[in-house]
Amino acid sequence: MRHRNFGKKLGRDIKERRSLFTSQARSMFTHGAIKTTDAKVKAIIPKIEKLSNMIVTKPELTAKRELFRVLQDQHWVNRVYSIFNSVFAGQTSNFTKTQKIKYRYGDDALIVQLSFVKEVSFKPEVKEEPKKEVKAKKVAKKEVKKEVKKEIKEEVKKEVKAKKETVKKVKAVKKEQK
Repeated sequence: MRHRNFGKKLGRDIKERRSLFTSQARSMFTHGAIKTTDAKVKAIIPKIEKLSNMIVTKPELTAKRELFRVLQDQHWVNRVYSIFNSVFAGQTSNFTKTQKIKYRYGDDALIVQLSFVKEVSFKPEVKEEPKKEVKAKKVAKKEVKKEVKKEIKEEVKKEVKAKKETVKKVKAVKKEQK
């Protein structure tokens, strides 16, 4: 009988399962969604739901400590805690949803996307001002290169004309000598 046994072993021993669950949860709280097999999703959903519930309902220190056990980075813990509390304020369950994507070629395993019910982005905002400066610098470099190429072409044309004139003069001198 299976009384009081853990859900799915997923072909791994306890240490491998623990690290798998931790890495899946870390990816979930880092990217907001993960794509993996249906069996792994069914095994990881209770952990993510419990952690999500703890973030919203428990005191700040307790929630951040539990979140640190998974994320292992204090900056990410603070970011995830603040964003998650603002998005899921007042909600105590049903934080995740699953969506079937495809059957994997080779072993025909069902690939599922696990994501949060509400759109959550934990990634830092990208500042676009430096990119504009970089683009302006690139444009300026291109303009300078074009100007330099034009100057070089003009100089080459002048040299070619000068050589042609000298050749004409040499030919004229040779004709006079004959």
